[in-house]
Amino acid sequence: MRFGLLGSFVVEDAGGTPRQIGTPKARALLAVLLLRGGSPVSWDTVKTAIWGESVPATARASLHNHVARLRRDLDEGGDRIQVTPAGFRLRVLDDELDVTRFDRYVCRARTARLAEDWAEVEALTGSALALWRGAPLSDVPLPDTEREPFVRRMEEARLQVLEWGYEADLHLGRHQGIAAELAELVAAHPLRETFVGQLMLALHRSGRPADALLAYDTARRTIRRELGVDPEPGLVELHRRILTLDPSLTAQPATEPQTTPPPATDAPTLDLPIPHPIATDAPGDPHPTPHQLPSSPADFTGREQELDRIVGELAEADRPDGATVLVHRVSGSGGMGKTTLMVRAAHQIRERFPDGQIFLDLGGMTTMPMTPESALGLLLRTLGVAPEEVPCGLQARSAQFRSLIAGRRMLILLDDAGDAAQIRPLLPGAAGSAVLVTSRRRLVSFPGVRIDLGALPDDAARRLLASIAGEDRVAAQPSATTEVLRACGGMPLALRLAGSRLAARPAWSVQDLAHRLTSHGRVLRELYADDLHVRTALQMSYELLLQESQESQESQEPQESTGSPGHTGRTGPARAFRLLGLMPSAAFGTAAAAAVLDCDERSVEDWLEALVDAHLLESPAPGRYQFHCLLQALAVELAEESDSEEERALAVERFVLWCLHGADAATARLAPAARRVPLDAGARLRGPFADYDEAYGWYEREREVLVAAVSLAHEAGLHAQAWSLAASLWAYVRLGRNDDWLTTHTVGLAAARATGDERAEAWMLNGLGNQVLKTGRPAEAIGYFRRVLRIHEGVPGRDAELSAVLNNIGTCFTDLGDHESALRHYRKSLVREPESCATLNNMADALSHLGRHDEALDVLDRAEAIQRATRDLVSLAIGLRVRGDVLRAADRAAEAVEAYRRALALQRLGGDQHSEAVSLMGLGDALADLERQTEAEACWGKALRWMERLGDQGRSVDLRKRLAGA
Repeated sequence: MRFGLLGSFVVEDAGGTPRQIGTPKARALLAVLLLRGGSPVSWDTVKTAIWGESVPATARASLHNHVARLRRDLDEGGDRIQVTPAGFRLRVLDDELDVTRFDRYVCRARTARLAEDWAEVEALTGSALALWRGAPLSDVPLPDTEREPFVRRMEEARLQVLEWGYEADLHLGRHQGIAAELAELVAAHPLRETFVGQLMLALHRSGRPADALLAYDTARRTIRRELGVDPEPGLVELHRRILTLDPSLTAQPATEPQTTPPPATDAPTLDLPIPHPIATDAPGDPHPTPHQLPSSPADFTGREQELDRIVGELAEADRPDGATVLVHRVSGSGGMGKTTLMVRAAHQIRERFPDGQIFLDLGGMTTMPMTPESALGLLLRTLGVAPEEVPCGLQARSAQFRSLIAGRRMLILLDDAGDAAQIRPLLPGAAGSAVLVTSRRRLVSFPGVRIDLGALPDDAARRLLASIAGEDRVAAQPSATTEVLRACGGMPLALRLAGSRLAARPAWSVQDLAHRLTSHGRVLRELYADDLHVRTALQMSYELLLQESQESQESQEPQESTGSPGHTGRTGPARAFRLLGLMPSAAFGTAAAAAVLDCDERSVEDWLEALVDAHLLESPAPGRYQFHCLLQALAVELAEESDSEEERALAVERFVLWCLHGADAATARLAPAARRVPLDAGARLRGPFADYDEAYGWYEREREVLVAAVSLAHEAGLHAQAWSLAASLWAYVRLGRNDDWLTTHTVGLAAARATGDERAEAWMLNGLGNQVLKTGRPAEAIGYFRRVLRIHEGVPGRDAELSAVLNNIGTCFTDLGDHESALRHYRKSLVREPESCATLNNMADALSHLGRHDEALDVLDRAEAIQRATRDLVSLAIGLRVRGDVLRAADRAAEAVEAYRRALALQRLGGDQHSEAVSLMGLGDALADLERQTEAEACWGKALRWMERLGDQGRSVDLRKRLAGA
């Protein structure tokens, strides 16, 4: 085995194959044991090292579990880790741990330095530094008390080794090229005077004495400022000697570096790091020309624009030497055709890369992605490096790869990259070669083309299906074909598999396949062929997300999760993915998601963005999110597998209640005088909206979700919430959303009947009657209202309901032009509710149409007295608008103008823009009667803009006619 602590935590078998250590706590335990170098470690020491001061009560049992996992992950018969009542002990051989090998190189370098064997010092320090891959233990969750002492010791040792290495370079006359490296070290460690002196000497010997003196002056001022003392005498003396051009500072002739380091022990060892890359591009060395591209599908369809963009970029003229290497990336969810597109592009352009084409599957979405170090090992062997000559260590391998590929024109396709860190070490160091990358994550930190693949357009999706299943079969049943395309959601893999299933079953029609795909819960089960499954392709991203969620949760929670195997606890993007799939298939916002997950919006937004980055969720607009239909099907299946029925039901109920309380609050702003469904005031999920615009904007954003939520609630058995939500949506759907009005109230009626609540049924019938009336069918609407009458008649305590429905019937007769019948029903309504201002306003309108203007004004005076006494300003504003209509009909246009303006003043205070637009329309008419045409047109123009925005098509048409006639 090989264990690496000098950088990210690495565990490899003897052949260099990575071993995945499953959880952060297990990695922490193994790291603690490795830090003790095989010595026994007590239980208390391990507990403190892993958990710090917050050791859980279950720590001992948890450690037993982690040891069992480690033994399984290491797969060496279980004798690696010994557990005794006293504690733990890890068996580590001499050459298995990079820290041990580093210390051995340092010890031998010290001996060689004392002997002034500078070639040996250079080789040994180079070997020691090659073991470093980054910050020690950078990805192991350990308390600072455990990590920091080790990190400080190793960092100090590394700096000492660097000093000795540069000292050897200077003694061997190799000062050219090290000044820049030393300048970086001086900048990072300005008080380390050895680096300053080495920089000065390297600059002096490189013919830059002025820069050497400047380096001393900068260091002197820094040391004085920070420490209040002068530099050490040795540095001062070196400064004096450079000033006097001391000839003894002249460099010795450079000697050739040793290419292979001495072994770290007297016994031979395998895979030791090499301090200098082996030069394989010398004359006579073999240069293999790999041709590793997979075949490109003959039926490649769609993505022409993306293909042209990539090929066009690759076909550009050569860039100058040293130019930035461009990395062309394609990202998208599983099954979207990323690899197919890149392979196609690579084949079209491969002639421009005569030195070879490399294809490397990085396995980024698997539970054990290929490490950069392992990937480089494969790349080096592909380029002809013998296995025994492949250096160990990420930096050494990356340097050798860049050396080998320099000056060559190669095309490298890195498939299924996990993240930027996985591919960055695999990039060439200079232009000439090209790199193509596919990933399910968005990789935004590289220059070059970046394409996010989404669903295929409908025409391309149909062509792809027809190319596999046959044009005749697809054309024979166009409606069934549309169903299949909709079920596949434009996903190329799904379309290929659907077409393959049809091609393999000549007896099936497209309708047969459509039926199987659209049967509830079957779509993912049907989309397969041979070893290809849409669910498998999609689930890989989820499994990686689940693993990351589990590791993150374990690193943050001291107590082990006791949930089911697929359950990640109460939080995290994996749980969010599952439960959000239970929502309707429409775009949703962070607030709705937070309600489903029962978590704060800030955390939920982070999870949603993580899902977007993983291409498990789409973001059609900032702050809005939506599932691809097949990913939502996967989310639902995973929720059924991983979350209890109670948890799923609660998630749906929380979402429905969020919709219900939001719609109620918005209705309070859009129609303040409207009758609203009584809700539990103590359980309100949101506060009031600030004004009409905010409420209307919320309705506009959430419209699809709200409409679908009515059906979702009914299907989930939340019948009371379903009809209540439909009723609460009335104030919005009346503003031109007639289809939504009909849909929600039809489902709401079924839900009301399911509850057995006659009042709820009457409410929904009343809403449907109003919808029919609004769409210009008053005679049909009367039928709905009379059914409501039959429910309420003869039942005590229903006067308010009876008054309202009689008023509605009167409105139907007004629209039919039967003003006498309308007046009769208004009077019946007032018998039930004598002070119903809505009925009084309508009665005045009917009287006006009958030419009884004075009676109409008397009725309005009566209504206004009630409105002012009860401070019903909304109804008063409507009454003033009706007063304007009556006065205008009585040829009293100047008074009508005043009435409309009073109405507008109140409506602006209340924020009812629709009512305000109606009043503006009337005001324009009155001004036109007074031949004040410019003012009239201004009123009509403003009213038209609002009516169009609010969706009132009927009045919009009338206003356009007025403006055209003007």
